[in-house]
Amino acid sequence: MKISLQILKQILSDAEFHDVQGDEEFEICDIAYLKDFDKFPLGVKILYFLVYEDNPEILGWYNKPFDRSRNLARLREFKNLVFVADSRVNDEQLSGCPHIRVNNIYQTIDVIRRHILSGASPTVVGMTGSVGKTTGTALVESILSQKFSCGRIYSKRLTPLTLSSWLVNFLLPSHQILALEYSMYRKHHIGNLIELLRPNISVFLNIKNVHLGVEGINTLQDILEGKAPLVKRSDLGILNADNPLILSLKRKDDLIFSCENSKADAFVRSDGIFSYLYLNHTNEVLSFVPYIKTKLFYYQVAAAGLVGSVLGVSASDISNAINHFVPAENRIRWIKVLEKDVLFDGDVTNSGRLIALSEHDYPTSLLLIHSFNFGEGDTGLQIDGLMQALSSFTEVRFLDTPENREIVSRCSFEKVSFSLQYELFAGLEYFEFRVFHFAMYYRLHKDMQHLVDFIRS
Repeated sequence: MKISLQILKQILSDAEFHDVQGDEEFEICDIAYLKDFDKFPLGVKILYFLVYEDNPEILGWYNKPFDRSRNLARLREFKNLVFVADSRVNDEQLSGCPHIRVNNIYQTIDVIRRHILSGASPTVVGMTGSVGKTTGTALVESILSQKFSCGRIYSKRLTPLTLSSWLVNFLLPSHQILALEYSMYRKHHIGNLIELLRPNISVFLNIKNVHLGVEGINTLQDILEGKAPLVKRSDLGILNADNPLILSLKRKDDLIFSCENSKADAFVRSDGIFSYLYLNHTNEVLSFVPYIKTKLFYYQVAAAGLVGSVLGVSASDISNAINHFVPAENRIRWIKVLEKDVLFDGDVTNSGRLIALSEHDYPTSLLLIHSFNFGEGDTGLQIDGLMQALSSFTEVRFLDTPENREIVSRCSFEKVSFSLQYELFAGLEYFEFRVFHFAMYYRLHKDMQHLVDFIRS
């Protein structure tokens, strides 16, 4: 959304404007890194915020310190940029650059965000859970877009800065719905995000052994306490009835979804061939072809279908969205390997997600592991979950590397073998469900060419 210099002068009472003309309009407010802002297109006026974080370990939003003022020497050549800075950046650094001087850059971002929100009134649907939030939120967006103008807020790591950046740049007055996932890396994170954007409808998908070992998160109860504010601050909660911890949050008017309780407001049943969504909330039943036959996807369908039903999306439109659904991000996707369908998992190694993939409706299954990378998670706390996940596949093969052998040596995995690269994909035709885990692929490689080369070799 464009914001004019005139508006900025009205809402930023403490700001000083230097070498900025009075009739300018800014098409981009570059508050934090978003993929959309990889480049600075010529002719497009951009506000570039010189934000910083010196001690990321205190609040836990970021892994490393950063200071965007270090980009000044490189960016001052772009004549379409106007910088926003507080006292962290001195006058000498900004000499010759058009800029806006403010007292506190974070308060300035907050003022701009609140101004943008004042011009729109979307219904906010927020999803949380340990695994499946990204796909679940994308499915919510797909269903609601059948009837509404729906925006989806996505960032690999949602923080106050990235949330504010999306709202300031992409929220439109025409948006009727906003769908987003509320994730946490510390117990206070979801509570902080809610202060910026409160959900009208909250969806609590699941609780798994994810992020255990991160500061302040040592038990499933810790995870519940960190995520509970999303439900408590929303007008309506949509909760997984099959998880007792989540169900404990239910208020009088909240709705539930299930894969076990046929009386729930939304219930999914699958016999391995046909799948059905029972919207008991509106007494409707629809059949669908799942993108992937896992219990997690059935829960995502039940939750997203119930959200759509509550907001008045027809059963036929819900069915159409589910049957044509493809995840928006490439973190998990179907690929072809030797002319066979293989589910490619290119994200950080996560025992919760691998368990979710192991809970499937396929008669035979093969898990191929290229590498492990547990990110910020505690490796020791992930091992039990990994053992559970791997034991549920018909066969598990590791690429034969010293790193993989070291991980396996610390566990008591069964049905595990090591394969050289040329042997890894042998016999795919003997399995109906094939999963290939390549840890951190999408962070290490910008496209699929490296994967194509690996498979060909």
